[in-house]
Amino acid sequence: MASRKKSAKKVVDKWKLKRTYKVMAPKELGGKDVGEIISSNPDNLFNRVISLSYVDLYGRDVGSLGYYITLKLRVVDVGEDRVMTELVGHTTAFSYLRSIARRRRSVLHDSFKVTTKDGKVVWVKPVVVTFRKVSAIMKKNVRKTLQDEIKARAAKYNYYDLMKKILDGSFATDIAKELNKITPISHLLIKKTELEAARGEGSSESSEAKVDKQEEASA
Repeated sequence: MASRKKSAKKVVDKWKLKRTYKVMAPKELGGKDVGEIISSNPDNLFNRVISLSYVDLYGRDVGSLGYYITLKLRVVDVGEDRVMTELVGHTTAFSYLRSIARRRRSVLHDSFKVTTKDGKVVWVKPVVVTFRKVSAIMKKNVRKTLQDEIKARAAKYNYYDLMKKILDGSFATDIAKELNKITPISHLLIKKTELEAARGEGSSESSEAKVDKQEEASA
């Protein structure tokens, strides 16, 4: 009987098919090389969201808060050896939020949409910490003023200008001055932002509110 030759399977080294691409920050944030990303198919890179430390973008001289901020960059274009990104939001580490919440103080979380001067819709999630416990009526007044001030001021800036002011803390500082007219404020922080166009399917205002209530309970 003639022996059958076993056909050897050709082993493909998938790693050799992968390419390294430089990740470029948005030009509005300096446009510099901030890292690398690897993929065997450039089509798979589009819309990928990349996390980047605020310190990695601007260096260590960003103040203490900057060390707790993570930027969210989305890939919008893929070139020969690099990918271009846009800023779609930021987050603040929960450890920082815990550090600013103290006993015998009120902590107010909120979540709502604002529209920038250039028509971008952005979800903002501020947190306010008062110097002392305040009444339910006082919380309502603070929350209303907070929303009115953020929405009005956001409408005066283009998207990237607004995000720069939020990230460097100057936006919150200006609004805190208005809230201090109602009750002394210990901290005001925009803990998270998210570009509406980048929100995943299934996100809803009710689900966001549920998360905020959980954070408020644990803060």
